[in-house]
Amino acid sequence: MRKLFILTLMVASLVMVSCVERRNRVILEKFVPFTADDDCQIKVGGDTYYTEGKLDLAFNFDYKLGFQITNYIPSSDGGNTDLTTAESNYFYAKEAEIEYEWDPKPQADGRKLTLDQKLWNKKKRESLHGIVISPDGGQAAGWIHIFEEAQIKNLLDHVNDIDWIASPLVVKMKVVGELADGTTVKTNKMNFNVIPSFGTTIQMGSVYLMPDGGFQDTTDANGKKVSAAKNEYDAIMAQCSFETPVLGGCFVGQDYAQVNCYAKEIGSWEEWEKYIAERSGGTYIPGYEAAGVVETIFNTMKKTADTQGTYVCCPGEAPEAPEEEDDAATSGGSGSGSGE
Repeated sequence: MRKLFILTLMVASLVMVSCVERRNRVILEKFVPFTADDDCQIKVGGDTYYTEGKLDLAFNFDYKLGFQITNYIPSSDGGNTDLTTAESNYFYAKEAEIEYEWDPKPQADGRKLTLDQKLWNKKKRESLHGIVISPDGGQAAGWIHIFEEAQIKNLLDHVNDIDWIASPLVVKMKVVGELADGTTVKTNKMNFNVIPSFGTTIQMGSVYLMPDGGFQDTTDANGKKVSAAKNEYDAIMAQCSFETPVLGGCFVGQDYAQVNCYAKEIGSWEEWEKYIAERSGGTYIPGYEAAGVVETIFNTMKKTADTQGTYVCCPGEAPEAPEEEDDAATSGGSGSGSGE
């Protein structure tokens, strides 16, 4: 009787383990970067994965986190092709559960800084749409927003006074969904580090230095007049790079994307640009993409104390060289420039 009882416990234990395994065989496998090679779309099956992301708060108030999920649950019909058998082990993703972890270590100067815990202590649920994964190893990819605007503003308050390497912000995520028969299934939990910064993703050659009072006519070493337009043209050509608005990435301010004055997103991003420019003491320029933010950062953060002049945005493409006056015009000769 005792042996039978032990055997019954063993069978019950195996059944319980089997149920647990079944419920945990939808796996959140990796976080996937957006790349230009994939047309900035999240795709399954690639070899690249991310454990850490970067977010330049000067240009973005969001981080789009891509991920890949695999459904290892076997087909409910054992792989039979009988069309009368309904497949119940499709996984339908419904939402992501997100938790945040941050260790408020004392900074190098001894200050003890902290984030607003009421914004970070609670779990956040982000709805997922259109992610359906077949059984027997089916895969799907998707992405979510991992921050709310209030959280980003809290990070912005401390972006330059917290050592984000020593005290990283860790995002912990799992995906919750259900099978076709209504069974709730949760994936494993994975961690993702986010490093915030401010103004670090501006391309080199995005601005040129405008002297106080603007460019003026000058005289070269041979005594020839050089017009103000020619001096400005020379400065532009020497200091500007004329790159694409977003270089080396897919989203403004995210990961390794570099931006210039003409970078832009859609929707409420322009409101964030206005918020940043005015918060930093600059001027928001409607319809001029990121120009107000770029110029503000250079003139308030990147300009040294002995720099004379104002940084202004480079033109979007190289300008044509201005026509210079001939020697006769320079020396005041009559009839110059008449074209006759």
